[in-house]
Amino acid sequence: MENFAVLCPELAFKIEYYADAAAYQGSVGTECGQLCCCTGSREDGYVLAVNCEWLLEAWQHSALHGLLSSESFTDAFVVSELSVLRYEKTALFTGTEGYRHLERLKKDILYRCIYRSLFRTFCEYKLARELPEFGKLLLTLLNMTTQDVELEQLVKYLPQRGQLEALQVFLKYGIIEPQGDSSFYDFMVPLALTAVRTELQNLIVVTDLLTEWLQGLRMTSEITPVWEQKAAAAGTAGSMSMLKVFSEEELCEIVRKEHIRELKVKMKNAASQTGKLAGVGRMVSRSGDTSQFFLDTVRKYRREIGELEYIFKQSFTSMKIIGAYDGDVNLKKQQEAYLASKTAEESRVYQYYLRRKVSVDIMIIRDVSGSTYRFEREYAEALIEILAAVNNFDGIRTLVIDFEGGAKVRKSFIDKAEQTSIVPLSGGGSNLLPAVRLLQEQVLKGKRRLLFLLSDGEINDREQAERELNDYCRRNHIEMVKITFDEEDKYGYEHTTIINLHRFLARRIIEKGAAY
Repeated sequence: MENFAVLCPELAFKIEYYADAAAYQGSVGTECGQLCCCTGSREDGYVLAVNCEWLLEAWQHSALHGLLSSESFTDAFVVSELSVLRYEKTALFTGTEGYRHLERLKKDILYRCIYRSLFRTFCEYKLARELPEFGKLLLTLLNMTTQDVELEQLVKYLPQRGQLEALQVFLKYGIIEPQGDSSFYDFMVPLALTAVRTELQNLIVVTDLLTEWLQGLRMTSEITPVWEQKAAAAGTAGSMSMLKVFSEEELCEIVRKEHIRELKVKMKNAASQTGKLAGVGRMVSRSGDTSQFFLDTVRKYRREIGELEYIFKQSFTSMKIIGAYDGDVNLKKQQEAYLASKTAEESRVYQYYLRRKVSVDIMIIRDVSGSTYRFEREYAEALIEILAAVNNFDGIRTLVIDFEGGAKVRKSFIDKAEQTSIVPLSGGGSNLLPAVRLLQEQVLKGKRRLLFLLSDGEINDREQAERELNDYCRRNHIEMVKITFDEEDKYGYEHTTIINLHRFLARRIIEKGAAY
């Protein structure tokens, strides 16, 4: 992975890799982290010391062995530490509240463990949206398959350890166990979601609230000052280097059987994309306000939408010549008009133009599987660009179907485009056939019918689904265009980019002709 600098553009740091544990120990001089250590004690800024020997051993034991290469596994740990620098070291903990937070991190083990748990998910969420090539893949995978060592030890001393374990499982996997403590879930879930999806200051407030709630479950006297002292010296407050790596067997013990299959599919989909990304970073924002995302996209591509709207207008509308007793002279009837002028007879030698009623159905099938994460924002913007270009046309109906493992009608023929939940999405499997079956259920009315299939082509049931889709299009006189934003054309998909999409569609529509 290159371009780690994009993670912390405002901070000076460097990464030092040590081939063996002895060299690492000699440089770092502490047992802190064992895998990697983040420090700011050197004059040239923050230094990330990476123990390659121990990381190799951890990778061989990890559930990610076989999904990620050892190099990608090492990158995941580096990204986790740099995310601490990105979101915590740049924060200014000032005033009474900031001082109280820092002091409590040093002295209160329960507070520190809850903060770390929330902070890990906070970093994952933020990074997945700002730099998805790092956050969505590497950091998410690492968080799924590791455990904070300090928290694991702390749980042993709580009379009711289920609450902390429930917090961990919810933050890591989004799972709420039906047999769990419902009162704790009711209290914890909205607070945790608020903490990890907003700002660091809110995370600190939520940490305080959860700690106060759990302190009602007093720790036993079994916890010793020696262990407490050792835990207090365990590196930086937000450091993720004190992690236990889960094996596949240990992961299955943590995640119940009914969830483990889905979890493994998600891990496999994410891991398949690691190493394919440029690592240069781009801004991605998933808006909860779908109408706002629609409006923002329309503003962003207003010129392209205008050009595409003009092409659609030229292609989808036509004029019918109507004979009349006045108006413009029909040049084809010049001789008849001359004779009529001499005989003073009325004749339909004049003409006017009547615009034909537009009758077009535009269908868009969008791939939102895990493999499309690199282009999830561009895919969403492409949908909106097309929808906005025809939004003001009477007689043009639009339909959007999303597919991954299953399929869903994202926008029906009767829904208004700006009120539809079109946002960047990706995750899950990649089966086109459910989308084809869903398309077959729709009632088509347009005289002209266009289908845009937007995908990377990496579809599990591609051959069967496309065969059935092609038959359906042929029977219903549907013109299909297969589009990809991937690096190259494959499986019959034509390559374009979000910037050139309007030109690409204009060319294809013009090529197919205006008659319908």
